[in-house]
Amino acid sequence: MSDDIDNLAELRVLIVDDSVDAATSLSYLLQMIGCKTAVAFGGEMGLRVAELFQPALVFLDLNMPGHDGCEVLAKARKLQGRITHALFVCLTATGSLDDEQRCLAAGFDHFIRKPLEPQVLSDILLKARARQASVAAGWWPLDAAQQPPDADDPRS
Repeated sequence: MSDDIDNLAELRVLIVDDSVDAATSLSYLLQMIGCKTAVAFGGEMGLRVAELFQPALVFLDLNMPGHDGCEVLAKARKLQGRITHALFVCLTATGSLDDEQRCLAAGFDHFIRKPLEPQVLSDILLKARARQASVAAGWWPLDAAQQPPDADDPRS
């Protein structure tokens, strides 16, 4: 891990993966460097946990039984609270180039193939922390539905 990774105590990370070993291993690693984590072993459970836990960063597996990562992402983006500004990362073992394009088009912020390299994890954590700080400071843009009406827009 990079020396830049510090003060992660406030970074809430959700891991949604049907592989118990993969999810818990990543959770333990993140806890060791100071993150608060929650784990879900499927899409529906992940959505319930996301709503309660309100993570700043979500690692979503692509190929899960029931709902794939893109379906879970679409539903998660409709949740209320801090999760509306969360950084979403598709973390998959089997992703093809088509999968990557589909995931990015679906709204994932990043697409990463397993295994997750330490420098890539460090970069993602720094981006999530920066986004979280921007949201807290009020610098992150509002959702389109929350934008104040534009005085020059005839529809306003």
